[in-house]
Amino acid sequence: MVKKIYSYSAASKGSEELARRMGIRRVKHERSKVVGSPDLTLINWGSSNLPEHLTRGGTRIINPPGRVAVATDKLQAFRALSASAVRTPVFSTDLAIARHWLDEGITVFARTILTGHSGNGIVIMDPDDEDARHVRAPLYTQYVKKKDEYRIHVVNGAIIDRQKKGLKEEFQGRADVNFMIRNLQNGFIYARQNIVVPADVDNQALAAVAALQLNFGAVDVIWNERQQQAYVLEVNTAPGLTGTTLENYANALGAL
Repeated sequence: MVKKIYSYSAASKGSEELARRMGIRRVKHERSKVVGSPDLTLINWGSSNLPEHLTRGGTRIINPPGRVAVATDKLQAFRALSASAVRTPVFSTDLAIARHWLDEGITVFARTILTGHSGNGIVIMDPDDEDARHVRAPLYTQYVKKKDEYRIHVVNGAIIDRQKKGLKEEFQGRADVNFMIRNLQNGFIYARQNIVVPADVDNQALAAVAALQLNFGAVDVIWNERQQQAYVLEVNTAPGLTGTTLENYANALGAL
């Protein structure tokens, strides 16, 4: 059995590092001579479309492209997750409903890009801002207050790594830090040292990957301490890989 990786982008550093660590090759996007066969296992790194010549002939595909397509579309993903009782923020596609939430004093996130990541395409709708009532987007979610945000890595139904978002040292104490969107631009990075992950965070992450019928995924989960509940924000099918996380993925995917 031969394993290869096909990535959503030929420039993907994560798939490049993973292939190097696993000692396997990536399939070229152009002029590839690889064809599907029962002897080929293809690790699909975040692509919602695979060339037909790779999928025919009985190729074993890890993370089928149709499931990746659902996971990468925020609206489709939320619908699939909620249908399986995975806890997500309350969401709607209706601006009138979003306006009703604003009237109730609830902050709303407008997702103007359904396939955005790291906060791309998010417009924060403040209940006190009249202009916010006119933001049009294909998806609206109620903002859920969070104490912590985690990334839980799941492969083949098991957790292989846990990370927690933390503020970089140079951002500590700054009044302009946006804790609502915890991305690299706002000064947040992933850490794993001395973290304690609530059980519900793990449980929701495992349930999310299962609900989306993925073989692997990196689940972004927030923890609301007052409610003692975790909420799934998204499942990444091509997460960034370095250090321990890279090692863990290489070992886990290598065993499939």
